[in-house]
Amino acid sequence: MKAIGEARPASPPRRGWRSVLAVAAAAIMAATGLVVANTAPAAAATVDTSAWYVLVNRNSGKALDLYASATNDGARISQWTRNNGANQQWQFVDSGGGYYRLKSRHSGKVLDVYNFSTADGGAIVQWSDTNGTNQQFRLADSDGGHVRLISRHSGKVVEVQGASTADGANIVQYADWNGANQQWQLVRVDGGGTPPTTPPPTGGSGCGKAPTLSSGTHTIQSNGQNRQFILRVPANYNNNNPYRLIFAFHWRGGTMQEISSGGTSGAAWSYYGQQEQSNNSAILVAPQGFGNGWANNGGEDVTFVDNIIRRIESDLCVNPRQRFALGFSWGGGMSYALACARADVFRAVAVISGAQISGCSGGTQPIAYFGLHGITDNVLNISQGRALRDTFVRNNGCTAQNPPEPGGGSRTHITTTYSGCRAGYPVQWAAFDNGHMPGPVDGTYAESGVTTWTKGEIWRFFAQFS
Repeated sequence: MKAIGEARPASPPRRGWRSVLAVAAAAIMAATGLVVANTAPAAAATVDTSAWYVLVNRNSGKALDLYASATNDGARISQWTRNNGANQQWQFVDSGGGYYRLKSRHSGKVLDVYNFSTADGGAIVQWSDTNGTNQQFRLADSDGGHVRLISRHSGKVVEVQGASTADGANIVQYADWNGANQQWQLVRVDGGGTPPTTPPPTGGSGCGKAPTLSSGTHTIQSNGQNRQFILRVPANYNNNNPYRLIFAFHWRGGTMQEISSGGTSGAAWSYYGQQEQSNNSAILVAPQGFGNGWANNGGEDVTFVDNIIRRIESDLCVNPRQRFALGFSWGGGMSYALACARADVFRAVAVISGAQISGCSGGTQPIAYFGLHGITDNVLNISQGRALRDTFVRNNGCTAQNPPEPGGGSRTHITTTYSGCRAGYPVQWAAFDNGHMPGPVDGTYAESGVTTWTKGEIWRFFAQFS
């Protein structure tokens, strides 16, 4: 075996295209007394509070979507190609006075103007239902059977930021100008009262499709550059079964081929042993880093991962709540970067002998975290691994502690599960008496992808999530 060792996207200023229209509209209204936007209660949509709706944007034709099927408070809301998934279905919960909360069928949480913002561009997220005014919206009519959602707190409307037509575009609030990107069609997806006999699919948009992707090397465009990854599709793939999706990142100087093949340890160590351990229950991905590393300059490698997810999940059946990442050394640093930037996209990460060497954009949201590190690591000192771990001890609300670590010469490992963590966000720490390596074996100072304990412990950590 060879081994060498966003949070939510920022909301940019968007005055250009709209400010011209706003100034012109203001001048016309001042001169003529015309009213541009009708803010009367909506008559076009008769809301049934026992029904579920998909909200389709007039400008893009895409649906209001709980991004990546997240379940945590603060998860962002986006638009996505309509698939009628549970993360695209919303129920209107009566708050009185003509206002409603919009509850996600997937998470049970409601639309929320983040942090009670009153600013243009204020983020729309999901949050536990407190019936706050920043969670209450009324419907105002536009033409053609479309409505606008007006916040009780800010008086602003829910819109697709920048009139984007792209999957994943942010949903924000903005002053009401009755733009097409502020108008929504309410499409009822069940009859109300009793939920549908067949529940909506839990998988992504690739479920039910005849796949065009197969195991092997694939090339995609990311940030205008050709990037490659190796994909392994489970044997006897079933396009109606939502699979786990596991990313395995190579070390400095490593390659996607070594991850896929398992190197000198062979198939037992493919994808750090997760091919063997998952036993055809997961789709596996080995991306290739620039210069055989993961510098992640300007977040380009996080974007690369985003693009891989979109490519795979548009074609193959993936459970959006079952995405995982792991890696060794620089690959561990890349997994940590994803934990920081994409805690609402990935369910859990495992970082083997890693450090903060691929950046940490965000790093404030909880994610299930498993750190593994050798006590005699002379490439990336164990103190660096502890620092990564402690980020998510804090984020996950765990009780701080100094977990036991094996003594020098013991040739053993000790795995600790932290206590007090938020439900669904565990933190584990495994320290082992050895150096900078991903496949230590108890009782020896050698390493082996065939007999290492790391692959089984990582798999058990991932497999606990359903």
